[in-house]
Amino acid sequence: SQPTMELEHAIGFSGDLRKCLMFHPNGRDMVYAAGGCLIVADLLDPHNQVFLRGHDDFITTVDVSPSGRYIASGQRGENADVIVWDFEEKRLLYRMQSHDAGVAVVAFSHDEKLLLSVGVTPGDNRLFVWDMASGLMNAQSNAVQSNTMCAVWGGFFKDIKRRDTSNYMFATAGKKSIRIWCLDPVNGAWPVMGENFTAHSHIRDYTCLAFSHDRNHLFAGSTTGEMYRQLLVGGRLFGLMYRMRNSDMKTVKISESHRGAITAVTFPRDSSDRFATCSVDGSMVVWDLTDYHILCSGKCRDGGIPTCISYAFDCIISGWTDGKVRCFDGETGEMLWDISDVHKGGVTALQVVSYNQRFMITGGENGDIRVWDIKSREMVSHLKEHTSAITSISIFEDDAHALTGSKDRNILCWDLRHEKRVASLRQRMGGINSFALLPDQLQVVSVGQERKLSFWDLREPDPIQSIALEGEALALSISSSGNFIVTGGKSQVLQLWLFEGGNRLADGMGHSGSINSVAFSPDDKQIVSVGEDGCIFVWNVYT
Repeated sequence: SQPTMELEHAIGFSGDLRKCLMFHPNGRDMVYAAGGCLIVADLLDPHNQVFLRGHDDFITTVDVSPSGRYIASGQRGENADVIVWDFEEKRLLYRMQSHDAGVAVVAFSHDEKLLLSVGVTPGDNRLFVWDMASGLMNAQSNAVQSNTMCAVWGGFFKDIKRRDTSNYMFATAGKKSIRIWCLDPVNGAWPVMGENFTAHSHIRDYTCLAFSHDRNHLFAGSTTGEMYRQLLVGGRLFGLMYRMRNSDMKTVKISESHRGAITAVTFPRDSSDRFATCSVDGSMVVWDLTDYHILCSGKCRDGGIPTCISYAFDCIISGWTDGKVRCFDGETGEMLWDISDVHKGGVTALQVVSYNQRFMITGGENGDIRVWDIKSREMVSHLKEHTSAITSISIFEDDAHALTGSKDRNILCWDLRHEKRVASLRQRMGGINSFALLPDQLQVVSVGQERKLSFWDLREPDPIQSIALEGEALALSISSSGNFIVTGGKSQVLQLWLFEGGNRLADGMGHSGSINSVAFSPDDKQIVSVGEDGCIFVWNVYT
């Protein structure tokens, strides 16, 4: 059978959204957004995840129907779709395509017969109600307030004698207002259309709503942390998931992740059971691949953004946009040391000499290549021929030669002992984004701004073969065997290639932002991809 890959696990969730994490009524599963992917995860088994894919941009809101039969999700972007999923069958049931710029809120009615969706402001400030029996629009209105942040259904509207009618009631809230709505579902009419709810002197930006059980009172919470009509408002902890016990309100952390785009991923040279990542939030994290928990983490709050990482023994060495190199303990996450002024304009690439691990090579924004003694933290060599930012560094097995790739379109081969260039490869158009040296130490594979996967022989100045890509690839990794290549980039699709012949074997869908970095595990059984969506995806490779 043909080699392929399959998504095994996702780490990370969109914790900056107001409604991104839902507890399923079955008492076992949670539903949450991770970039453009909706994930159903077993609270007791970290290996049991189901991925619902149908969005092509970041998911902005999620809701689960009262019985758990349906899940609804809305996204941002040009295709601002609302998708309804069948929970039991884990399949797409309906796709609603009436919103323009993005979806701010989705909410199911108490009887699961209707779904409410509200667009974002600016761009689409409309409200739609959908029939769950057909997936068709039941009603719409442009009377919704700007910057709607939340919505809640309140059962059936009551008449003046407090008796239920056949009309539905719901409330929306946002910037400085709460509105009450009444909908006649038979003809889509509005007996009450967005009537402002009087909150007296409480002029606030409201973020959450709840009706009392008797539906006589509406509770609202605001951005100030104040409670209106005794609603308890809790804070959002970005990147973290907690389970709370109702009896004593005790919390147990069930998941943790980075809190922003992830810039790089790396494995230790001889271990496939853990890997490290870094993020724009300034954090470095070491993950256990057996159960996906965090082994350790470290953070630098005032160092800019980490752009590249590499293992050296039990330490993680990282390059930063402030021009420093920082070393973290791989067991505790503690920062051990740093080197200032490594590169003016920022460190853009870094690699530790593989055999003795005594030296590291760094590349900078201005095209400089520098060699450093890790123990003394002194520079021992400075190589300057590139004219633009260094994007990749690879070291030969003899530890005496290195390859460097740059935005200046060149891949240069260096004799480190004699501090001179010995070979040069030049891409015809656009810079080099990433490359990998094959185990035979003669062949190179690269991706760049010209949107091609290029195969090189160091003895030849031009590519042996070039394959057109659907988008610009930003990251590339090659298996330890040299048989497989994996690429990822702005198309948001991970692609697995056979080196011999350059055949594309599989596409991996899941990311909803550019893929920034990819890495094969040393045993070639798994691939880890990280991206702008703040997600880490672990893929199984079947050969």
